[in-house]
Amino acid sequence: MKKLVLSAIVATTLFACGGKTEKAETATSTFPANASGYNLDSTANTESLKKINELAWSGDLKTARTSYVDTAMVYDNGKKITIDENMTMVTLFKSKGITVHTDSYDAIWESVNNKVDEIGVQNYVFAYEHVSFTKGDKKVTVILFQALAFNKQGKIVKEWDVYDTSALAELLK
Repeated sequence: MKKLVLSAIVATTLFACGGKTEKAETATSTFPANASGYNLDSTANTESLKKINELAWSGDLKTARTSYVDTAMVYDNGKKITIDENMTMVTLFKSKGITVHTDSYDAIWESVNNKVDEIGVQNYVFAYEHVSFTKGDKKVTVILFQALAFNKQGKIVKEWDVYDTSALAELLK
């Protein structure tokens, strides 16, 4: 009888310890209490940003525009403009004989916040990219930082673009 009771105690102890270990492993995969969200390397929204840039640079502004809400605003180097005003820059480049192309994405990720913010958004995509502007035999490469606020329907609500414009002045002459 002692062996049976001892075996039951050992089995119960092992079972209890096994449960705690599993819970501890689960606990380490949760977010810290003070985390405001998490980041993802590749999502539908990061791919959407790449596609939008490709469409815009190729001149297919109509299709690119469908990825934005009607009231979308762009902060182009801090200047607040509508998405339509922003897209006219592509038309300006084309009229000056300048082709634009994203050469590479150095970093691109999506941040998913735990709560909806004041503009009704939880998802933001951030990208650092090398964009080339070519006119004839002249080529200028600019590092562009983009931040885009995506709504739940996968449409862009706000966009922030930051880049150095000084190298572009010569091409726009």
